[in-house]
Parts: sequence; structure tokens; C-alpha cells
Amino acid sequence: MEKKTVYQTDEHGFFLYSATAHELYLSPGNFNVPYGAVEVQPPTVESGKVPMWDGATWSVVEDHRDKTLYVAESGREYQLGTAMEIDGESVTYLGGGPIPPWLTLDAPPPVTSDTI
Repeated sequence: MEKKTVYQTDEHGFFLYSATAHELYLSPGNFNVPYGAVEVQPPTVESGKVPMWDGATWSVVEDHRDKTLYVAESGREYQLGTAMEIDGESVTYLGGGPIPPWLTLDAPPPVTSDTI
């Protein structure tokens, strides 16, 4: 029985890891490719980037999934994937690609007794 390497993505298409798909015993030539896995090898990327599958091709995007982001307007910490209303429009950010202008990496100043 054959096996081949496949490339696991998360629910948003971000590459996670390589995996092995095994040929199905009762269906030669067909493989048990895990849900969300892709048979096309992702590109090699530099630090700070991640391959992202769009259903047909890989692209390389900035990777901010491990960073703490804040809502620029309020200074509140933002949880990736949370829908928010900004200027009357529903927006969300998954951590891939440029950081949108309504988010920032800059933490708000700490609350002190002088600011209370």
C-alpha cells in the first residue's frame, strides 16, 4: 500500500503541519486525506510569514497569530476571529495578512492612580 505526504490546514486555511495519507485498502489509488489537508505542497516561508490555502492555491501572508493585538479605538485586547463593529461595519481579523488599521500592536498605557 502506498502513502503520500499531505499538508494540514486549520479552518481558515493556515498551514499547520505535514501529515501522511495512506492508500485505502479497498480502494487502490485513493488515499485517506484528513479533513482540511491539501495535497499541494505549501511554499517555504521566512519567519513572520505563513502559507495560507484559499481552496485552490497557496499564498504567503504575514503571520500575526501569536501577537497580542489591541483595538485602536478602545485599547482593549482583541481576540483573533472576534467580530466587531467599526464605523458601522462588521469586521474581523484572523491574524493573517497586514494588521488592519482598527487594530494595533501598541498596548494601552497602564492604569495608575494618577489616571483614575
